[in-house]
Amino acid sequence: LSHECGAGNNTPFYLSLTHDANYFQISDVKKIIKCLDSEPLKWKAITYLFMFSGCRRGEIMGLKWPSVDFNGNTIRIENNLLYEQDRGVYDEAPKTGKTRSVKLQPETMAVLKQYKTWQIEERLKCGDCWVKSDYVFTRTMGDHMHPNDATIWLKRFADRHDLPHINPHAFRHTYASILINQGVDIVTVSKMLGHERVSTTTDIYAKLLEGSSDTASKCISDVLLEKEAK
Repeated sequence: LSHECGAGNNTPFYLSLTHDANYFQISDVKKIIKCLDSEPLKWKAITYLFMFSGCRRGEIMGLKWPSVDFNGNTIRIENNLLYEQDRGVYDEAPKTGKTRSVKLQPETMAVLKQYKTWQIEERLKCGDCWVKSDYVFTRTMGDHMHPNDATIWLKRFADRHDLPHINPHAFRHTYASILINQGVDIVTVSKMLGHERVSTTTDIYAKLLEGSSDTASKCISDVLLEKEAK
């Protein structure tokens, strides 16, 4: 990937670690995708959603099948599965209180569809022992997962494959940083991330936006000077 303006230039695209937000290098993301091919389908599907949706951990773990639209390649973020010591695991509305639709790539939806077929087979094996719920990601008997399950699994996955430390939120920051570096406007990025205010997005990704502003300035210069030269 490269930091682009129009047709692009030769400036390398890097994701860096900052005090406020950590990102994956593109080479690490590609390695993660490759390593997922040897992992259980459920965890492959979960990790794909982390990588390609920009959603929060609780939003993915709280996703339900009625919110998945395979025809439109979208998921509707309507639930947020959380944990607190005094409450245990509970389900509530998304962080901002608002629902949103997230468009996904056909490749991600294909993995999700494969996983759904697998889950149906597991449900049939369990028979009456299966806990009926609409949750996309469940434990062995069909009951909802613990939000921390994803964090724990990703750490062990990284250790098994000699990958950098992986935490779910780093995927979200990587997703946002790619959009910003590829020139997607900040209002759109903010909506895709489910931030209540655009200012939240600009505060978190201020350093990246500075670089984006430099590129935007160069775009204007290139276009205007080229026209003037003609």
